[in-house]
Amino acid sequence: MKIDEPRLPRELRALCEWPDEDEVEGCLLEGLDLTGEDLHAREFRGCILRRCSLSQAELRRTAWTDVAFDHCDLSGCFLENAALQRVRLTGCRLTGTDMTHALLRDAVLSECRMDYLNLARAKAERVSFEGGSLREAALEECTLKHACFDDCDMTRVTIHLTPMKGVDLRTCRLDGITCDLSSLRGMTVNPLQAAALARLLGLDVKD
Repeated sequence: MKIDEPRLPRELRALCEWPDEDEVEGCLLEGLDLTGEDLHAREFRGCILRRCSLSQAELRRTAWTDVAFDHCDLSGCFLENAALQRVRLTGCRLTGTDMTHALLRDAVLSECRMDYLNLARAKAERVSFEGGSLREAALEECTLKHACFDDCDMTRVTIHLTPMKGVDLRTCRLDGITCDLSSLRGMTVNPLQAAALARLLGLDVKD
């Protein structure tokens, strides 16, 4: 699966404070504390955010295109109905982040802490979760198209009414997950995972 990387300008305008603009383009934002700020419906294009705190920020209906997040804190922020296209999040924290109805397209989330992430009714197309923690995250009524989960901790994840056909979870930890039968169909797992999922569905697995 080929994922388009963020198309970043060769030169970025470094800012020492958050711009009071509805559209932000071609900027380097580093070390800014935006905890709890109301930034809803803003648009960001061709930007790098490095070590910024957006914890508990209001980011509903924001649009992020060609953006790289480098070790940012987005824990508990509200990204409902947000659109993230050609984005990369590296070493970020998204604990308890609400991404209900969000759109993720050509997105890579690498080594991120995403426990309790809410992806209910989100649409994910060409999205890769790499080496992160998704403990107790919610994938409910999601649309996944060319989604990859590689070496992720998915302990006690809830998967409900989310077709997982073609999704390979063999390298992931699936202890205690909750999943309905319709979502399981076509999902790729290893033998140990298959035995655990069979017990989850009430099957008596014996040697």
